[in-house]
Amino acid sequence: MCNFNITSTILTFGLLFSSLQAYSNGPPNARTGAPGELTCQNSCHSSFALNSGTGNVAIENAPAEYTPGETYLLTVHVTHPTQHRWGFELCARTESNGQGGTVSVAQPSFTTTGTQGGITYLKHISAGTFNGQTSGASWNFNWTAPSEGTGPITFYSAGNAANGNNSTSGDNIYTTSLTVTEMESCIATGDVNFDLNINVLDIVSVVSAILGNTEFTPEQMCAGDLNGDSSLDVLDIVILVNLIVG
Repeated sequence: MCNFNITSTILTFGLLFSSLQAYSNGPPNARTGAPGELTCQNSCHSSFALNSGTGNVAIENAPAEYTPGETYLLTVHVTHPTQHRWGFELCARTESNGQGGTVSVAQPSFTTTGTQGGITYLKHISAGTFNGQTSGASWNFNWTAPSEGTGPITFYSAGNAANGNNSTSGDNIYTTSLTVTEMESCIATGDVNFDLNINVLDIVSVVSAILGNTEFTPEQMCAGDLNGDSSLDVLDIVILVNLIVG
């Protein structure tokens, strides 16, 4: 009986160690804290309350507005003043909680992806835990914005600021979310001052922008680019004059 108990204990510790090693090579899918999801604080790293302590997880370099189909390089950043091993998981969701665009690996030496229920999860691998690194860690990833008309996209991420003791104890779990909106489609009307009229004031404004005396916003550039060549020039003025005189 004693030998059986010893064997059982060894097997139990072996399975626990294997589980911990597996999680250091990437958490299970659906642990970002997104709607309907848990985090690793719920199931394993439970020494501290969620989002407690002086650490943080942030999603950085995201545009305030995205252009459909464009690819952006974003960053997940986890910080804590005393911890020294790191992990994370991230997903991108639409308003209906579906997959929001395409999340893909930018640093294959440090990150990977998994899929569950049609959702892509970006996460660390073992080398991407940066064991022994102090203050924090960050991971870059590519995000290709969805097609036109998709609407707002929300990124959800959970970060692990760990102590590197090869167990689930003493680690801090943090969550965050960030919503980016879709850039509205622009129609080139010639009404660059947005007063709902096309007149000589719009011509004056376009000429001023061409000469460098006025800096147009992206919306004004779109409204004034009547020939669709992605720039303002004399051809746009000619078309604008024709619109005014009929």
